[in-house]
Amino acid sequence: MPDATRRRRSGSSIPPFSHKTNAATAGKGIYASCYETDIFLILVAATWCSCSDTPTTRYTANCYVRYLKPEAQLLAETVLHAKTPDQPEATSAEAPEGVRYRGTLMRALDLQGTTTYRTEQTGGYAPEHTFTWKDNRQQPHTVQMNLPPISAFSFNSETISRTNPATLTWDGAPLDKNESLAMIWVTTDGGKTVPMEIIGNPGQDRIEFPAAQLSKLEPGTWKLYLVRKKSIQSEQPDTTVRCTAEYYTDEIVVTVTN
Repeated sequence: MPDATRRRRSGSSIPPFSHKTNAATAGKGIYASCYETDIFLILVAATWCSCSDTPTTRYTANCYVRYLKPEAQLLAETVLHAKTPDQPEATSAEAPEGVRYRGTLMRALDLQGTTTYRTEQTGGYAPEHTFTWKDNRQQPHTVQMNLPPISAFSFNSETISRTNPATLTWDGAPLDKNESLAMIWVTTDGGKTVPMEIIGNPGQDRIEFPAAQLSKLEPGTWKLYLVRKKSIQSEQPDTTVRCTAEYYTDEIVVTVTN
């Protein structure tokens, strides 16, 4: 069409109607042109309706990272789900080119009908966690999270009292937004576990234990380890992303007295 238009404007290829042109023939040409235009408009309208009526697929991506410092083991997983408005519930979805964790392609596993992308590693810990993939429309997605480690922690004494407050400090970055700290107390014989969790404030670098919390512990020798946890949620094109990372510390031994 653009070439024909240029030729009409230049007058070099298509001459104007001459006085010998049959009026009936010219009329038929006009009617045919209108007919073709109508068909074109109908096709465009049908295409627009077809596209606008297509249900939008919404995806959810759940990413998880866990690092166990005593074993130096890392586990990373991603699970994708898809749902259209006419579906009663979301179903397992796949990334056509797979999912990558820190640039490395994750294994795709079928776990009870759900596609789970997984990476397992041993070695040192890196605080930056990045997941990347493309959906069925080749839309790229990236999830990034930073969770600093806790290399060591302690109370101001190896012995604490159930009736006095105590202060817990650690070697590592202060707590950040969306972070929490779980304290898992386990008797040395493994017969009893007492979990405690603190929702931290940004910049918090210590925890003041009130006596009311410590009174939950029976007198005796306890093992204690910490779990530093961070959870985020974000919205990307047609996708809701949830990501959780957990860092498990070494254990220390604490004696609790009355």
